[in-house]
Amino acid sequence: MAAPLRRIPRLSRMPRPSRALAASTTPSAAFSTTPTAAFLLAAGKQDKKKHQQFVRRWQKRLLGESEPIGAHVDPYDPTSPVRIAPEDQGEELEVLDDEASAAFPRYQQAEHGRGLRHVGGDAWLATKDEADMAREFEKLALRTYTPLTLDMADEIEALTGTPYTLRDGNLLLAQTVHRVTARPYTAFNFGLNKRTTDPVKLRKAFAQAVAEVFALHHAGLDLDLSKLPNRGVYKRPAWVKNIKLYRTHAGDFALAFPKHTSADHFINLIHATPEYDAGEPGLLHADELLDDDAAAPAVPEAPAAAPVMDPATPEYKRGAVVKQDAEKTFDFMSNRPVPRPAPVVEEAPVVEPVVQPTHTTSSPAPARHAELEAKAQSLTDAITQLRSEARLHSEHTASQVSEVLWRHVPLTDNDVKFAIFKRLLQLTGTRIADPLLSSSTTLGDLYGHLRDAAKPAPTSLFSALHTEGQHLREKAKQQATLDASPRKPRADLGDLIHLGNVELRRSKPTLTEKRTKTGMEKVVQYALWERGLDTKGKRRSAKFLIARTSSTAS
Repeated sequence: MAAPLRRIPRLSRMPRPSRALAASTTPSAAFSTTPTAAFLLAAGKQDKKKHQQFVRRWQKRLLGESEPIGAHVDPYDPTSPVRIAPEDQGEELEVLDDEASAAFPRYQQAEHGRGLRHVGGDAWLATKDEADMAREFEKLALRTYTPLTLDMADEIEALTGTPYTLRDGNLLLAQTVHRVTARPYTAFNFGLNKRTTDPVKLRKAFAQAVAEVFALHHAGLDLDLSKLPNRGVYKRPAWVKNIKLYRTHAGDFALAFPKHTSADHFINLIHATPEYDAGEPGLLHADELLDDDAAAPAVPEAPAAAPVMDPATPEYKRGAVVKQDAEKTFDFMSNRPVPRPAPVVEEAPVVEPVVQPTHTTSSPAPARHAELEAKAQSLTDAITQLRSEARLHSEHTASQVSEVLWRHVPLTDNDVKFAIFKRLLQLTGTRIADPLLSSSTTLGDLYGHLRDAAKPAPTSLFSALHTEGQHLREKAKQQATLDASPRKPRADLGDLIHLGNVELRRSKPTLTEKRTKTGMEKVVQYALWERGLDTKGKRRSAKFLIARTSSTAS
């Protein structure tokens, strides 16, 4: 039998909590400066005078020495300066439903989608985001935002680390560049957005580039047109195609311009930059259709009537009237009739010492004077020689000289060669490969490489092999006529294409084509016909095989 459990006696009262428990639950500091909640409750009646002094002391700390706002002015008085006049507040207008329906037509459901604005889609969202970004950008940067796709803007900002914006503030030039080159006017674009493949346009662009580079080279100017303010974009005159390149008596090459034109005129056109014409303020007129008050005569405004106080205003409120002074405005911070005058600070006059000018006689050194005279004489001789050469060149017009062929113009100056290459890249969007550019020795070679680079690239391997094979075949024939050596030339891609055991196909051959080529298709068709399994469309070929087999056996 288990032993009974011992009974625990119950206390007759609650035990007092220990000090350790009380300290852990309600901690309190031995000394504290924080006032208790009883501090806010007045033991007796609060002193009104001390309370006003307390409030005034804090008003002085917050507002300074000025008097509190509204101390002497009743904001509910009609003549109070802090009260808005009824005529300034406007009147409430009641609009009936009939009048509202006339101004705002009711909704009509459309029967078709013509003329409706397209909303939604990735393109619409991209355009909307770009417009919002452009609006925020113009607010922050105070610069004009040129229309640009978000992908191009993100790429430019990722490469440069700066927000996309115009190159400068010339908006008209930005519009011209965007219209001509189909690219925005920034510091990070160059050339056309679309390549030129038309042979006629390529020849015109090449002639323009040669004329521009040679004109700048003869004038001693920078040959890089992309560094100009207009970035090489200007209105090309029609007579550029008539500029001829001829050989002078000294063996040099010069440009012959058409009649009534010159090299200076052409260079000025190259450097032309479109700008806005600032009109005079007096010539600017407002639009009479938009301005309703344009035709109305100017009526002088009548002086404002003085405010009249209500006769029922008590006497103690009449003293709050503020003096009206047109020259002195009301001081709302101090509520005084006129603002306090600013303290006048008298500045002590500063007496500057008078410095007596000293006149010194300087005599030029004789050696320096002789050196300056020699330089001036040399400059005069150089200018005279340049003028004589320019006069000699100007006498030869384009109709009087014979144009030299491009293949007869050597490219000995690398600066001229690379300037023409860069200008062609900007005008046509076609880039000549570096090995071809280095091997070009004449203008004809450069033009030939431009024509080859502008040709559209082959769309398939079959076209590329045939094009390259034909080119190598023609080159080998020309080399064979020039070279009379008996040695056998090395086989190239053209010879490989014309071999009997080599076949180029546009697509991979099918299983049926392989069987037909090897003769397996005939055997399969004959076996199917013998077993009565001839398929539709193959019956004629099976009969042909039977007839041919019987004729062979007989």
